[in-house]
Amino acid sequence: MSTPSTLAATRTALQALLGAVPAVGVVHPCERYASSEQGFKQAYLYTHADPAADDFAAEPHIRGWYIRRTGTAETTSNGQILNEHTWLVRGYMAFKDAIGSELIFDELVERMRDVVRVDNSLGLPGLIGAGPFQERGVQVANAGPVIFAGLLCHSAALEFKTHNWVEWRKR
Repeated sequence: MSTPSTLAATRTALQALLGAVPAVGVVHPCERYASSEQGFKQAYLYTHADPAADDFAAEPHIRGWYIRRTGTAETTSNGQILNEHTWLVRGYMAFKDAIGSELIFDELVERMRDVVRVDNSLGLPGLIGAGPFQERGVQVANAGPVIFAGLLCHSAALEFKTHNWVEWRKR
């Protein structure tokens, strides 16, 4: 697969990549809103296709993510334009202490980081950089409990950058 050449194509590829992580939940291409708390909750409600995936089993619960582009830097090299997009992927999962939901959520975050780390279709920075401490892959910017759709949930903000060569737009 070649690197996407537009922001929309990158977002679509990113949604497909993250959505393929087992038991990831619902992955939205943008932040969702609703006119009611119930509608908002419905947008992130998830039930495992495989009840053996984790201890939530077949119980419907909040488990969802949204993707947001938070910045773009544009540079040129040899007459070509390179865009470096910064992404935020924010996720929520119902808090259920009796089953150790924090451990389930942390493992889910790590599986998402793993899948992005090995993918080469989004123009992600290489795993081995020029320097020994160069930032690579998905960074966990923050994680902790939040109230989401009126419920106590785990939340994490994942940040990373993708690169793509720009195709000139015709007007």
